[in-house]
Amino acid sequence: MKKTAVVFPGQGAQYVGMGEGLSGFPIFNEIMSIANGILGFDLHKLCKEGPIEELTRTDNSQAAIYTLGYIGYLLVKQTMNPGWQPDYVAGLSLGEFTALAAAGVFSFEDGLKLVRKRGIFMMEACASTLGAMASIMGAEKEQVQAIVRKQIDAGKILAMANLNCPGQIVISGSKDAVSLASADAENQGFKVMPLNVSGAFHSPLMESAKIKLAKEIDTITFCSPTIAVITNCDAKPKISAQEIKEAIIKQIVSSVQWNDTIDFMTANGVDFFIEPGCGKVLKGLIRRIDRKSVCVSVESEPDLAELEKSVSQQISQ
Repeated sequence: MKKTAVVFPGQGAQYVGMGEGLSGFPIFNEIMSIANGILGFDLHKLCKEGPIEELTRTDNSQAAIYTLGYIGYLLVKQTMNPGWQPDYVAGLSLGEFTALAAAGVFSFEDGLKLVRKRGIFMMEACASTLGAMASIMGAEKEQVQAIVRKQIDAGKILAMANLNCPGQIVISGSKDAVSLASADAENQGFKVMPLNVSGAFHSPLMESAKIKLAKEIDTITFCSPTIAVITNCDAKPKISAQEIKEAIIKQIVSSVQWNDTIDFMTANGVDFFIEPGCGKVLKGLIRRIDRKSVCVSVESEPDLAELEKSVSQQISQ
């Protein structure tokens, strides 16, 4: 029998109309109602109608992506035999919080409160620093490391923020460092795409957000996970509540090791992935990391009968 992993997307997956394929299910309205009470506004309306500028705001987009990912996961659970659970869960950056809720580390409600605060803290860090991000295409990890090291050695702030898949690495840091590193990469023949973000996520410029988030985490009850969670900062499983706390605090200023996360799971027998969040960003990344693996995106297949058939066929092989 195949091993299965459930993976959750991060910030950037948002779009106006997100989640509408799931809105006909009772659990959607139930969880959205809880979310609205915590957030103090109509999250479903924002997801459905926008405007995109408001939805893309870091504090709003993180809350929306977290909530829809959790709803999608509950729908997957409803389609399967009682007691079913995946072998692993993981999430890209923000998605790690959804994975932790799915694994029972904290409640949906506590996770949403943390995610909302995380978004606010990151916005505050962005406002107080001049940061930027850019995606370098076609380069190996070692080549990007050398480009980044050159700027660090010159006294500038720069980091590899996201190692998403082969040939796609995101750099993050001060605007001048990102600009100089981007020019260096282009001179070496690599394609560079500046990212439309408000600051330098997953870099040392998020240190103030890290400190504030650590204080919030201390107010939340964490439990040991009921499902193995592979964390972003080192692409390894964490089994204790304390380990997980340390990992998600570190995550906000460190690299997201997504390529290694998928490699770890496939090396341990996973060849079927379920993406229950909005869109199918992770499906595309997984295809580039391991072409033998299959990934089903829940929002693109909201018919529960078809979803159950697809999942059951895969995991029974």
